[in-house]
Order: sequence, then C-alpha cells, then structure tokens
Amino acid sequence: MTGIQRLGAFLRSPHHAWLTVLTLGIGLASANVPGMIAAGAAYALGWIFLPDSRWFRKWVQKRIDGAGKADFAATAERFAKERAEVHGQLSAEGKRAYDTLAKAVEKVRVGSGGSESPHAGRLGQLAWTYLRLLLTRETLSSFCAKESSDKIAGEIASATSEVTELEGRALAAQNRGDATGAGSLERLLQSKRSRIAGLERHLEHVLKAESDLALTHAEIERLFDSVRLIQADLVTRRDPDAMSAEIDRTTAHFHRTQDWLRDLEFDQTSSDVPDDHTAVVPLRIHE
Repeated sequence: MTGIQRLGAFLRSPHHAWLTVLTLGIGLASANVPGMIAAGAAYALGWIFLPDSRWFRKWVQKRIDGAGKADFAATAERFAKERAEVHGQLSAEGKRAYDTLAKAVEKVRVGSGGSESPHAGRLGQLAWTYLRLLLTRETLSSFCAKESSDKIAGEIASATSEVTELEGRALAAQNRGDATGAGSLERLLQSKRSRIAGLERHLEHVLKAESDLALTHAEIERLFDSVRLIQADLVTRRDPDAMSAEIDRTTAHFHRTQDWLRDLEFDQTSSDVPDDHTAVVPLRIHE
C-alpha cells in the first residue's frame, strides 16, 4: 500500500474519527484560542504519525486480509454453484459418468494430502474440465442427432444437379429468343444457387460439430484413463514423484483443451478458474 493509499485508509478509518473528536472536538469545547491552537496542532501531528504507526499498519493489513478471504470465499462459492448447474444440465448417464470420475479423483486427492496437496488444484481442474466435456458431448450429440452431413451433402448434390439442368434450359431459351422464359429461369437459378450456398455453410457447421464431437469423445476417454492410471500409481506404488509425473502428463493438454472449449460458441462455462479455487471446492456434487 502506497503512502497516499494509507492516508486515504486513515481518513476512512475509525481512528481518524477518534482523532478528530479527541483533538478538534475538545479544542472547540474549550472555547479558547490557545486550546483550539493546541487541538489543531495535535490533529496535524496525528495525521503525520498515526498512518505510519505499526498498530495502524497492522489494522489495515488485517482489513485487507479479511477482505481477501471474503472475496476468495465468494468466488469459490460462485464456482461451486456454476459447477452444480452444469452437473444439473447433464443426463442421468452424464451425471453418473462425472460422479464416477469425481469419486476416483477425490480418492487420489485425499491420498496425496487432501486440499493441502500440491496437486489439489490441478486435480480439481481435471474434474471441472471433464464435467465441461460431458456437457459439450451431450450438446453436440443432440445437435448431430438432428443434423446429418451425409444428408446435407445429398441435398447439395441434388440442388447442384437441378441448377445444371436449369442452366441448360435458360441457355436454350436465350438461343431461341425467349427473353421472358430466360428471365424467369434466371430468377429461379439465383434462388437455387442461393440455397446451395446456404446448404454449403450449413454443411460446414455440421462437419465441424461432428469433428468436435469425435474430439470430445477422445478427450473424455483420455482423461478417464489418465485418472485410473494415477489412481493405480497411488495404490500400487505410493510414489509421490511418479504420481506427480503422471498428473503433469495428464494436465499437459489442459490449456489446449480449455482453449478449444472456450472457442465453442455454445459453451458458456468458466474456462479460467484458478487452481486455488478448484483445490478447495469438493469434487462430488450433491443435488
């Protein structure tokens, strides 16, 4: 805290209120000039020495620490609420999948030191990323169940064939001097071409969704298998270094996975949750 900030804190503190009462207040109450001069001097000396005093610094630091703890608790509570909301959006199968992984990760976290474990934050991140992937899979699966790239590609091929036929008819109409027929066919061609352009854009979205769905499946399987391996290391070898190395390997792709999830237009979940928050929030979700 800078000197100016400390003076501002002193101005807003109860210490300043008491300084004012005990100096200026008493000086005014004395109703004589020497008393008021002495009170003003005492007030000025208070401003000089009190903001830099050890006990006032300790009071300010205690207030800062208290505010920091309150902010941390509020942020952690918001994260816990958001996570419960995401869990609530999952199907029964999705909830079981998360609960199974959360149970396994919780055992690893407890076995490696609980919330004080140096791995607690990353293990919490792993569970949060897994939960987001499950929601992404269900969202994409629902979309891809309604849309088919093969069907859309077929519609494009059929519409393209129609355009080819219409182009031939329009050319024939022009060659025989049928301006009215040629104009009518040209307007129909514009409509058909516009539809093809729309279908092609639609196909791009569907193909991306199908690709994203395949990647989501792969990431879910990778994370689940990695947790099983970490759990096996903890049970069989109980080697902290080996477990730490496996956690490092598992979380090495976190940033890429989180960046990819962040880029999905429909994903509204928080992507940048600090490790100190994921470390303290319980992994299992009780509805």
